[in-house]
Amino acid sequence: MPALHALLLDFDGLLADYDHRRFLQQLAEAVASTPAQLDTALRSESLELAHARGELNGEQLLQALNDRLDCNLQASDWHRARAAATVPRRDCVALLDRVHREVSVAILTNNGALTLPVIQQMLPNQTVLGSAVLGIRKPDPDAYRAACTALGCEPARALFVDHLFRNVQGARAAGLHADTAYHAQSLRRLLRRFHLLA
Repeated sequence: MPALHALLLDFDGLLADYDHRRFLQQLAEAVASTPAQLDTALRSESLELAHARGELNGEQLLQALNDRLDCNLQASDWHRARAAATVPRRDCVALLDRVHREVSVAILTNNGALTLPVIQQMLPNQTVLGSAVLGIRKPDPDAYRAACTALGCEPARALFVDHLFRNVQGARAAGLHADTAYHAQSLRRLLRRFHLLA
């Protein structure tokens, strides 16, 4: 096996637990709406998906939601709600500090521009690559190729880890090493198998 130069990891479901219902509840409380109304607004016309793809930036998404709900939702409201609904898995995150220093570590996540600062704040020492910035989402093989390009790494020299097998399949199709992990124990075992832990 060639020496690996980069490690790409999923965020929600691997490095953190995310409760979408709590996110909607927190956001609804900020604008005197209901979680169901917010959920419908986000899904209508695929607003949430367009935001994750980078087709709508944060300001555009907020404006679209405010128009539909007749409210004044702010980026700070979104950030607070997302942070309240997200709990980092400290045991998984701690493993990243043990990765060999010559290996580039980055988070590859299907999240929009409004959520990326929250992830970056939770993982201040890591590079965060979001689908909103790359312009393409997992499991499209081009998403992984774009992430490798951003890190200056050939796909064959990168390992991708996710809790969803469909995303692992996309990474493998792009030429990366890839496998699933669900908790600290399985992530540690995988990193050891690829000789990435100091």
